[in-house]
Amino acid sequence: MTAALAMAEALGLNRLIAAALLPLIEPFAVRGINAQVRAQNHDDAI
Repeated sequence: MTAALAMAEALGLNRLIAAALLPLIEPFAVRGINAQVRAQNHDDAI
């Protein structure tokens, strides 16, 4: 959460708004990260 807020602040976003939106964004971020991990594990298995 701290890293996400720091990144939002670096992009010039208001920290309070970013904190309010994080729960809405989190499921999409987790799915994206999981897809990257699966793809990397698939590449490593070849």
